[in-house]
Amino acid sequence: MAHPDFGPVGVRSGDNVGVELRQIEYFVAVAEESSFTRAAERSQVSQSGLSAAIRSLERELGSSLFHRTTRSVQLSRAGMALLPKAREMLRLATAGRDAVAATTAGLQGFLRLGAEQCLGVIDPPALLERFKRREPGIDIAFTQAGSAFLLRQLREEQLDIAFVARPESSRRGDDLHWIQLSQQGLVLLSAR
Repeated sequence: MAHPDFGPVGVRSGDNVGVELRQIEYFVAVAEESSFTRAAERSQVSQSGLSAAIRSLERELGSSLFHRTTRSVQLSRAGMALLPKAREMLRLATAGRDAVAATTAGLQGFLRLGAEQCLGVIDPPALLERFKRREPGIDIAFTQAGSAFLLRQLREEQLDIAFVARPESSRRGDDLHWIQLSQQGLVLLSAR
């Protein structure tokens, strides 16, 4: 909730209107283009709308942000002070939108997965394909190797998860979290 004496971004405001992000976007566009006309084209807004937003921002801040002539637009001292902060505000607004979008778009990140070649019960390529369809924001690095190597990689934090056969010798220290996915008996076959 906004403080009663300040607008949404902490700018003193008698009428509690506050500074709008749109005004900051227009201010940066005018500063970078050195022209209200080019800034309006860049921002896809009418020049009169952009000018009105800049005048409103200047009123809100209590200072002129530009020196205007019929031929040029230059930042005033106040405008030069505001420009780096305005760019940072736009960067943070974009980061905030991206963070919110990431919560609705699914998981984001990187997964380092290892699996033995002959697990029998698990088909890693099919599993990875299903996972990637469900979570497209996760990049996967896949390592196929024997249990001993994969366990060492887990302990050295080179892998995040691994599908392995669990030999009794791997239980020492039990520094890993184990989830048993299946129990399968092996059969030895030979010619008569």
